[in-house]
Amino acid sequence: MRRLRSVAISALLGTVLAVASATVAASPASAGSLYWKNGISVSKSTVWSGATASNMQCYFPSGYNATMCVRFDRQTIYVRNDKANGYFKLGQWTGGGNIYICQNNRTKTSGDKSWVACHWKWPKKNCYTMRTGYGQHEWYVTSRASGVKCY
Repeated sequence: MRRLRSVAISALLGTVLAVASATVAASPASAGSLYWKNGISVSKSTVWSGATASNMQCYFPSGYNATMCVRFDRQTIYVRNDKANGYFKLGQWTGGGNIYICQNNRTKTSGDKSWVACHWKWPKKNCYTMRTGYGQHEWYVTSRASGVKCY
């Protein structure tokens, strides 16, 4: 009987410790915020006007049919729909615990190669990664993260 009580207490303590460590581990992730915007249509010339290698970086992983570019001087994300296939496209800029997502809703044939812009005032003294993705109103998927960009 004594052995059974010892096993039960050990199991209970193990469960309490597992829940406590999961809660502590989850806390830093919840410190950031998700900022999601529907992009505003812009022309290709607006995206590229004044762009240089030092003020713009783009990311377009295979299979996601989206290109995203970040203009550092404008603190703006641009997202292009590379294939009109019925899915919205998105660009994700993640850093400092925050996630910034710009969504391109031009999903039909008129959306093919269309650009949208989303502007934020994100902290400049952070390191960021980029992802692209696609989806519908109840789900979305994102690509693997790009290399880290610190500025």
